[in-house]
Amino acid sequence: MERSKLRASPPVKAIISWLGIALLFGPSLFSQNIVVLKAGPGRELPKELFLAGDFNQWNPRDSNYLFKDGLLSINLAEVSIEAKLYGGDWSLAEGDASGNHRPNRNIVLKDRDSIFLYWYAWERQVDNPPRGVQLLRDSAALNFNGSQRKVWIYLPLGYEEQSQSYPVIYFHDGQNLFDGLQGSAVKWRLAKTLDSLKLPLIAVGIAHGKEERINELSPFPNPEYGGGGGHEYMRFIDKQLIPYIDSNFRTIPGPRHRYIGGSSLGGLISSWALLNYHHRFGGAIVFSPAYWFNASICDAILSAHSTLPPRYLYQMAGDQEGKSPDTVIKNMQDCAIKIKARYGHWTISTKVLAGGEHNEELWQSELAEALNWLFQQEPLKLYLDEVGRTE
Repeated sequence: MERSKLRASPPVKAIISWLGIALLFGPSLFSQNIVVLKAGPGRELPKELFLAGDFNQWNPRDSNYLFKDGLLSINLAEVSIEAKLYGGDWSLAEGDASGNHRPNRNIVLKDRDSIFLYWYAWERQVDNPPRGVQLLRDSAALNFNGSQRKVWIYLPLGYEEQSQSYPVIYFHDGQNLFDGLQGSAVKWRLAKTLDSLKLPLIAVGIAHGKEERINELSPFPNPEYGGGGGHEYMRFIDKQLIPYIDSNFRTIPGPRHRYIGGSSLGGLISSWALLNYHHRFGGAIVFSPAYWFNASICDAILSAHSTLPPRYLYQMAGDQEGKSPDTVIKNMQDCAIKIKARYGHWTISTKVLAGGEHNEELWQSELAEALNWLFQQEPLKLYLDEVGRTE
């Protein structure tokens, strides 16, 4: 046990080195804080630990906040921060000594040179979904690449009491959609939004494959980042998931009442699915689409089959997204122009939100408007006029 403690503690020379640098370069560096990370009794620090919080949009793998030899230097203007230790992924969040949920840390920075934190264990993964949301039971239909894929389904208000069938929308990055799931710190709050809007809509959230996310949500490889497994991922949705949902829940089959949506790479593959799986989907919600990752998707539209039936596409991006927001916006607008040139009978809405950044806060704030827009288009408008809103 004692040896474990010694191994987990940061080297004394490293701490002295940090303090020596501060003394050497004068008072201006005293605004820096040195965060010293130690393991709890009988524990050993994981190889990778990151500090994430409200200062870096809760990025669990921000290399600027990676501990090295148990030390992290931060230089922030805030008096205090809200933060948590992560192992580079949302599924690896720090817990208490028993592995239970641990609230976010409130760390005071002002007038403190060194801050000591203790890591005990990773939090056990326990989901507490909101009203109307359930995790689908294990099934052969949910087996993808040799393992069960987590899929959640939201059933609208009154589903159990009614006998009617409902349209359905499929979203990627399912663990980021609903409150109470182990995913991003900020959720889309999809269930709460649908309850509030009283929309008669079933929503399916497909968990991403963690380190396989880039591969699954990109139809083609990117020269720098790889990927290209989107064909297999969409075949899983087409051949396995959709038939399972239609067989076990009261959905209205057919593309006029089936939609798809996502953000970033999830937006990219949703646009691609609308064009290439038009027999399955009648519309898409596309937030902050990463068209830069597979630029050929939009270029291919100009030579695509020209007799596709009417479809509905809602696109949105913020004007503060990433390092090149102008490129993000231009790619989105250019893609809309190419689609409209090829399919003049398609209905497309393209929105740029002032101040919007590439994060869950933006997508949460725009979700209600996007869903309402879908229900203002002919297929869902006719359905809503017939059945009314949920009660």
